[in-house]
This record gives sequence, structure tokens and C-alpha cells, in this order.
Amino acid sequence: MNIIKKPLLALVFIAVFTLLACGQNKKNNSDMKNRPINQLYNNAKPLKYDSMPQYFIEAHQSGCFYEIWVNGILVFKHYQNTGLMNHAFPINNFISESGLQEVTIKLFPLGEIDGKEYPTLTERTRFTLEIFKRDKATPWEGLDYDVVHYYFAPTTTGEEAGPFAHADTPMYEETFTFNAEVPYKLKGWSDSQVIEGQEGIEQEVLDFYEEYADVIQSQDEAKWVEMVKNRERDFLKAVYYNDKEEEGFKKRIAEYYNIFDNEYLEKRRLDKYNLVFSSNGKIVTLKSTEREGFSAFSFILNKDRQGNRSKAISYRYIFLHKPKGSNKLEIIH
Repeated sequence: MNIIKKPLLALVFIAVFTLLACGQNKKNNSDMKNRPINQLYNNAKPLKYDSMPQYFIEAHQSGCFYEIWVNGILVFKHYQNTGLMNHAFPINNFISESGLQEVTIKLFPLGEIDGKEYPTLTERTRFTLEIFKRDKATPWEGLDYDVVHYYFAPTTTGEEAGPFAHADTPMYEETFTFNAEVPYKLKGWSDSQVIEGQEGIEQEVLDFYEEYADVIQSQDEAKWVEMVKNRERDFLKAVYYNDKEEEGFKKRIAEYYNIFDNEYLEKRRLDKYNLVFSSNGKIVTLKSTEREGFSAFSFILNKDRQGNRSKAISYRYIFLHKPKGSNKLEIIH
């Protein structure tokens, strides 16, 4: 087993959650204990296993944009003509149980850069991906990690530094698997219905998005908690083993506080979209056709920028499914 060092792991959680400032908290201490966001996690007791693996992905690219999907969920995207460093992000919440996990990478050309068009991928396209894990049950000594899978986009020579093997194509997609071992089991979407092709499914998705947007706009925290409770409980269990003292988890909650304590919120229309199904037709989301790589859903809120509050657009992917025996869409991720 290979060992790697990640000296800037603190950036992992910053990259994942893109923390929004807490904003102007309107609640007193008593209110904070009883508010719906906090009550959502009240019964979560820290889990203790002999081994508590936490899995992460980190990717690097040159000459392309990319998306990474894990078990049918878009977990990371990069649509900027700059490289990223130390941006590893956790993926346990996309792993419902031990066994083979499916990872799909999608590479896209750069389009127009500095007045020059790149309509296809080129020989200089490069993409590498590393999946690694650490054990939460083990003290962090030297920040060492086990690499469980390493991938590089195919080249004509078979060497990582060789010319990209699929030059002159408008997009490249490849799926591979890796084995994960986790002590928990999430219900996830294992028993979900196949909703692709169901009559009226597009309108159901649009209605759900409309309801979700109204909940955000009205700052109906209790209703929002009802809509996301399964996702959030699975996230805390799988990523942090119900450890509410983890800094990454605290930042996630701070982001939610900023939405529901925000002094300014503005509902936006959906972008023009594609209806995107995944996981063999069990999961659906709306992907913008107006903004490459973005969700079709967004809203405007105030956030901190260098000490000042100003408006910002927040794009949020919402992945929906229908549990077995239900005729109602629910948030799965």
C-alpha cells in the first residue's frame, strides 16, 4: 500500500464546503439550541469503531475542464483554466456500504481561452485522480494516507506523460471502480425506483425545485430541515462518524446558518436546463445549459467578502430520487 503525505489537509474542508460566513445571527443562545438546524443532529451520538476510514478524492488537470461522479452523483467539477492544489474532498457520503464503488470522470475542452478556440480535447490534455483514505480512529501522525486508487487519462504511449489518446474529441468519459471498506451502511438509493421514463417526471422535478426555492426564500428553516434530514444525517454519519466537533462539520452548519439568518435573499428563475438521470435512472438533477458545469438552480444571498457583506449567487445541485413504495421525490444528495 502506497503512503502519501498531505501537509495542507486543512484545505480539504475549505475546498469542499466553500464556507459562507455566518452573517448576522439573529438568535440568542436559547434559540440556537432549539432551532431546527441544531435539532436535526440532536440524536447523533459519536460512533466508535475499531477502524473508521475516511475516503477522499483529489484530481489534477491540464488543458481541460472536468467533472467527477461517484456512484451516480456529481461530487466535484472544475471549469476554470487554472490548476488546483490541495483540494481533496471527502466522499464517504457517496459510499453507502462496503464493496466496489463506481467513479466516472468526464473531460471537456476549454472552449475560448484568450481569444483562441479549443472546441475539442487536445494531445496536451492531462488528467490524474487519486483516491486515498485515512483512519479517523488513528491519531494523525505525519499526516500519512493510504492511496487506494490512482488513475490517469489514457495516453497513446501508455505513459502518464504521453499524448492524450482521445485528442480531437468534444468530450471524454471513463468509468472505473475501486473497493471501499466502511463499518456503516446507508440506505442510500439501493431501493430507489427507476424514475427515468416515468410519465410526468420532469414536471414533478420542476415542482420540487419550485417548492425548495420558496422554502429558501421564506427562510422556512423547519420545512427545509424536513426536506434535507435524510441527506444530512447520512452525511454526518458517513463523513464524520457523527462527530459534531469536526471543523468541517461546523463549517457546513455555519453555511446553513448564513442562509436562514441572512438579511437578504432573492429567488432566481431556473436556468435553461437538461434533465440528467444517473444511477441507472434512479437519480435526477437539473443541469444548466446556460452556465457550463453549473446547476440550473440558484439563489442570491449576502455573504462576507473581505469583511464586507455583499450579494452573491449561490448555485446548488439537488439530486432527487423516489424511495421504494413512495410516489414523492426526495433529496438524496
